[in-house]
Amino acid sequence: MAGYCSGRHSPATESRRRYTVVPRAGGWSVSVNGACTRPFANRQAAERIAATLQRQADRLRGRQ
Repeated sequence: MAGYCSGRHSPATESRRRYTVVPRAGGWSVSVNGACTRPFANRQAAERIAATLQRQADRLRGRQ
């Protein structure tokens, strides 16, 4: 029946976000779950941003 909801749902997944730095297109990109930022020329800048994003994700996860 169209629009019918049984009340059952799939369980929430326990996937944790992991921000990593990957070489890409002549630079370094921040990657999470297969998605990448535009490349940064400086690897240290990409690592700094990835670390900041990881800290924020970890804090948000702890508040759930």
